[in-house]
Amino acid sequence: MELTDAELTALYDRYAHVLFHRCRSILRNDEEAWDAVQETFARVVKNADTFRQQSSALTWMYKISTNYSLNQLRNRNTRARSHRDRRDRIVGPEVSVPPEEATEDHQRILGLLDDADPQTRACIVHTYFDDCTREETARLVGLSVPTVRKRINTFLVRARRQLGVAVALLASSPWILP
Repeated sequence: MELTDAELTALYDRYAHVLFHRCRSILRNDEEAWDAVQETFARVVKNADTFRQQSSALTWMYKISTNYSLNQLRNRNTRARSHRDRRDRIVGPEVSVPPEEATEDHQRILGLLDDADPQTRACIVHTYFDDCTREETARLVGLSVPTVRKRINTFLVRARRQLGVAVALLASSPWILP
């Protein structure tokens, strides 16, 4: 299926702002979010013939933008980790760098997300950042509802062990199994 300029313009006018808000919620940066929207539409143009119309165009583009944004987030965190590793090698172990108290838990949580496989990461993002139900998350990620529930619970158990109280609020939700 080839998209005409008019069809592409109509898709952009209708959905760009929705995709922008999605990307911004993941990336926490307006400029990177707009870049992600542009990349999403570039991929829509490139892969229009693979769209099977089993879901809406928005659902398809939402998945593209989510995957792209999560990859960008992972790449950003990998670069930051690489910079820290280089800094530590340069300054040596005898120099201590004070922790950034305000962002420490946030960085630890992002680190946990980095270590998760892409489908688990998508389950967590859809559930906690997008407020999707398990059914919506399952549909977006392409898994069954019990699998989504298991991945979320496994992630939370690991997070509780590593973070302790930092995820207590997440764990207190009534739909999380103990």
